[in-house]
Amino acid sequence: MLRKLPVFLLTAALLTGATAGQAFAAGSGVQTAVNEKIKVTLNGKPLALPQDPVSYNGITYVNASAIALALGGTAAWDTATKSVLIAKGNKLAIRMFQDNPVAYKNGKLVKVPGVARPTTGAVLVPLVFLVQELGGKIVLDTKTKTYNITIKSDL
Repeated sequence: MLRKLPVFLLTAALLTGATAGQAFAAGSGVQTAVNEKIKVTLNGKPLALPQDPVSYNGITYVNASAIALALGGTAAWDTATKSVLIAKGNKLAIRMFQDNPVAYKNGKLVKVPGVARPTTGAVLVPLVFLVQELGGKIVLDTKTKTYNITIKSDL
């Protein structure tokens, strides 16, 4: 029961909006400042995400579909296996599991820094891990709490 408490709190914060998210961050030891939102840029431009990024235990989580689409991929939740499948063309397939810090990348087992966290209408995944796996480079500007993603265009 106690292991599921942080997941429940994370879900509740995302559902009730930014105010609840700030309260969650203040009350659970989340490592971002309450008044400072985590920002994400893609090739120098702000990246609009349907939910604000959330930091939990030192890992920043974002909406899987939004970040996958922004980087040229797709994401879909599989209820039967409680996993999210993230793909980019026919070159990359990653399956990340709820409550399991391992994933399968093109059929091979890999360690993941955080688990997939399903919420109502979305799945949150570790930002840095997913960006790197989808071929992007990511740097955190700690002063502005901004993750700067760069990726080459396939065009």
